[in-house]
Amino acid sequence: MTGERTPIRADELPRVFASLPGHKEARLALAVSGGSDSVAMMALFADWLVQQGGDRRRHTVLTVDHHLRPGSAAEARMVAERAAALGFRHVVLDWLDPKPSTGLQAAARDARYRLMCDYLAAHGMTTLLVAHTRDDQAETLLMRLARGSGLDGLAAMAPAREVEVRQGSGALRVVRPLLGLSKVRLQATLEARGIAWIEDPSNAEPAFERTRWRALRRDLEAAGLSSEMLALSARRLQRARAALEAITDAQCAAPGFVHTDPSGAFRIDRQRLRKAPEEIALRLIGRCIAAAGGLPEPVPLAGLEPVVASVWGGPGDGCWTLARAQIKVKSNAIAVERELGRSPPPVATVAAGAKLLWDGRFWVEIARTCDGPLEVRAVARAGLADLKRRGRAIKASPALLLAPAFWRADELLAVPSAAFWAQQHLETMISARFKGLRYAFVPPATGGREPGGPCQSGQ
Repeated sequence: MTGERTPIRADELPRVFASLPGHKEARLALAVSGGSDSVAMMALFADWLVQQGGDRRRHTVLTVDHHLRPGSAAEARMVAERAAALGFRHVVLDWLDPKPSTGLQAAARDARYRLMCDYLAAHGMTTLLVAHTRDDQAETLLMRLARGSGLDGLAAMAPAREVEVRQGSGALRVVRPLLGLSKVRLQATLEARGIAWIEDPSNAEPAFERTRWRALRRDLEAAGLSSEMLALSARRLQRARAALEAITDAQCAAPGFVHTDPSGAFRIDRQRLRKAPEEIALRLIGRCIAAAGGLPEPVPLAGLEPVVASVWGGPGDGCWTLARAQIKVKSNAIAVERELGRSPPPVATVAAGAKLLWDGRFWVEIARTCDGPLEVRAVARAGLADLKRRGRAIKASPALLLAPAFWRADELLAVPSAAFWAQQHLETMISARFKGLRYAFVPPATGGREPGGPCQSGQ
C-alpha cells in the first residue's frame, strides 16, 4: 500500500512522465534549483530515461543563480555535481540585473523563467520540466481563492502549457510532471537513496504569501482541506475550463462573429455576442483585449467584468480602455484595438535573419537575404503621410497608426498590414504577423506573473 512516506516506485514513472515527448530524439531541459522537489524530479527523470532506453546526455539541467545570498554559487556547483553524476549536462544561468527593493520573489521568478526561456530558444529546445508539486498546486488554489479569482484562476497550474517565447519560432512547452505527488513522498524518495538537497531559507520567511499559507497547513488539514483534495478540485476545474475554452474557440471561429483585421484590431457582432452566455462573452472579449493590447499578462477580471456587463448586457453605446486596449461600442458593432496615445509602441532595431515579438502583438521578421538591420516602429502620422504621397488610399484608423512599419533611416520600406512594400522583392523578405485570437493568456501559475504566456484566456 502506498503511503505519504513511501518512496516513489519504478512502476509509477511512466504515469509521472506521461506528458513528455515520446520520441527518443527529443532534447529536454530541467529546472533544478537544488531543493528537494527539483532534485527528486532530476533523479526520477534519470530513472525513467533508463526505462525508455533514452540517453541522459541529450538533456540539460538548468540552475539559475540569483546571487541573492553568499552561498548561491556553491549551491549551483552542488547541483552541477549531482547532475553530472546522473549523466546530465548542466548549465548555470546568472541573474546579474539590479535587484528590486520590493517584490523580490516575483522579480526573481520572472528572471528565472526569462533566463531559462532564452536559453531554450537559443539552443533549439522546446520543453522545460519544472518541479511544482501537489502541495504547490494546493497553495496556488488557496492564494487565488483569497483573491476572488474566477474558474481559470482556481484551476491553478496545468500539467503542461504552451508559452510563446520572445524570440525564435515556435512555442516553449512547460511541463509539471510532479503535480500529482506530494513533497513528503519526494523527500522520502531522496532519503531512501541517500541523496541530499538544499533548504532555501527564504521558504520559511513569513514575509512571503506562500510561506504564510504553508504555515496554516496543519489547521487546513484538520478542517479537511488537504493538499490532495485541493489538488483534486483544481484538476476538476481544469476540466471545466477546457470545456469553456473549447466553446469559446468555436464562437471565435464562427463565420461573421469576430473579424480580425491584419492591422491588429477586432470587430465583434454585438447581437450575436448577446446570445452567448455571459461567461463565454467574458472569455471572447477578454481574448480580444489581450491580443489587441499585447500585454504579457491576463486581463484582470475585476476590470473585464464591468466592461463586458456594459457591452454584453447594456443598452447603449460607449467607450472603455483596459489593458492597453480600447473597446468601442456603436450600435451593433464592438471594436477592440490597441489604445492610442497612453503607451506608445516601441522602436526596435531588427537584424537580417531575426524574428521578434513587437509590442506584444506582432511577430516581425526580416529574411537573412535582406539588407538589414531595419528599424521597426509604428506607422504613425509620418508613415501615413508617406503612404499618401505614394498614392495609397488608406483609411487612417487608430489600428493602422499603431501597426508596425519597417524603416531604413527616414525611408519607409514596408507596412505589411496595409499590404505595402516599397519594392516588390521586399514582400518576400519583410513580414509582420498579428498574433490574433490564436493566442490569449493563462493566469500566472505561482501567484505572480509568468513570462509571455499566451495560451488560454481569463483569470
